[in-house]
Amino acid sequence: TSRISAYERPGYFVDEQVRGPFARWHHAHHFAPDGAGGTVMRDVVDFAAPLGPLGRIAERVALGRYMPRL
Repeated sequence: TSRISAYERPGYFVDEQVRGPFARWHHAHHFAPDGAGGTVMRDVVDFAAPLGPLGRIAERVALGRYMPRL
């Protein structure tokens, strides 16, 4: 479950995990004109895996490679 914690139209909004698989999930969506009549969207994600030390290992081994590709 997530909630919108910040919103400024038309520039950005932020959703944060309230309940779910991550220890922390903060996802900012930024929107800007591309100069050609379209829009560029940039996502910034700050997250922490659950399970303490085991989760930190998972972040480095698996999630660290996967997340930038989203």
